[in-house]
Amino acid sequence: QDEEQEITLLVEGRADGIFAENGIPVIDEIKGMYTDISRLEEPIEVHLAQAMCYGYFYCCDKDLDGIRLQMTYCNLETEEIKRFQTDRSREELETWFSGVVHEYFKWARYLYHHELTRDASIGHLEFPFPYRAGQRDLVVSVYRTASRKKRLFIQAPTGIGKTLSTVFPAVRAIGEGKGDKLFYLTAKTVTRTVAEEAFRILRDHGLIFTSVTITAKEKLCPMDECECNPDACPYAKGHFDRVNEAVFDILHLEQEMTREKILQYAEKYRVCPFEYCLDISSWTDGIICDYNYVFDPNVRLKRYFADGQKGDYLFLVDEAHNLVPRAREMYSASLIKEDVLLTKRILKTQPGAAKVIAQLDKCNQRFLELKRSYGGDEGERRTVLGSTYELLPDVNVLALNLMTMFGELETFMNENIEFPDRDLVLEFYFAVRDFLYVYDRLDESYRIYDQILAD
Repeated sequence: QDEEQEITLLVEGRADGIFAENGIPVIDEIKGMYTDISRLEEPIEVHLAQAMCYGYFYCCDKDLDGIRLQMTYCNLETEEIKRFQTDRSREELETWFSGVVHEYFKWARYLYHHELTRDASIGHLEFPFPYRAGQRDLVVSVYRTASRKKRLFIQAPTGIGKTLSTVFPAVRAIGEGKGDKLFYLTAKTVTRTVAEEAFRILRDHGLIFTSVTITAKEKLCPMDECECNPDACPYAKGHFDRVNEAVFDILHLEQEMTREKILQYAEKYRVCPFEYCLDISSWTDGIICDYNYVFDPNVRLKRYFADGQKGDYLFLVDEAHNLVPRAREMYSASLIKEDVLLTKRILKTQPGAAKVIAQLDKCNQRFLELKRSYGGDEGERRTVLGSTYELLPDVNVLALNLMTMFGELETFMNENIEFPDRDLVLEFYFAVRDFLYVYDRLDESYRIYDQILAD
């Protein structure tokens, strides 16, 4: 408990196992994983930290001088088990836990004071310009929709000031506790700039409201090649050792965190700009980003939208009619036979790739079968705008081959960090991953087709 700031921290959890080993008390933390646990040389730090919390609490509860911590990893597919043990004194655990709590209180105090200041500024905020025709009705409609947690579709002529007329009432709703965070979603870079300008105008009229613009990794990466490998990128190496201080700094000095500001601070602290940007978003009041970061199942921000994650968020979707074709892209996937053969040619020169190559052959064989039966009884041929394709009832056999191959390829990629043309194999890896991801979500609304591409 931080008496000065009147903050009380409640830590809850349940140890997976507590037992004695040769008279020594042991805290056992169990983690199920799909990765190859034989490659683990030590426990993952965040997992050990969880066990250290339980160990410290148990030492305090039982008045012990020390305790043994055990990390048990289990592969959920093979049921292989690997354990790590370490002995820690009560004094050591207390010093560690105090440091963690001190760091947590630093962030808690920031959030507490920022939200008080933000809400006070919103309480005095007025619409910054005289209302145009229809603008007041738009503002009121957006505010009521946010308050009632409903959906509102707006069609209005150019020039009415839709961006400011939607951002202003959404901000007011957050200031009154009707939302935790505001997402402004766009399809184009130019509309992101318009959203930034809307927040800027409100800040000029007294608003205190932090926002970050999330930019694609390729556009933020300062390296010639976007290779997220600590051995190849100085910004990735040691990133997590420096990023907390970098986030804390920008939050205290800036309200508007644009691409240019992100790059400036990332260079100062030598951290990965994209990961830095995502970490900043956890602490801001608003996020300006592309549709993908919310709607695309492969790209969406898992810290907000992963299974089990919930938040009281407000969404402003600019030019929402663009969502129809974009969503079709997000929830579709394709594979090309030639990419299977290209991957096989690359891996044939690599030792240890025999299992992957055998599975690639099976996938290629299935593609050949589809090609031979093209236009036969299995599928229904259609022609649209001069392009002929064949509707298929299912791709179950191909998907089964791909799943097996994908598992072997994933193991090979993890064990071989560098080899010629690895980037091309990685592209194929992600294409297969996306295909299988969509396959798992097939329902009656989907159509599956194959097509022979012209040379």
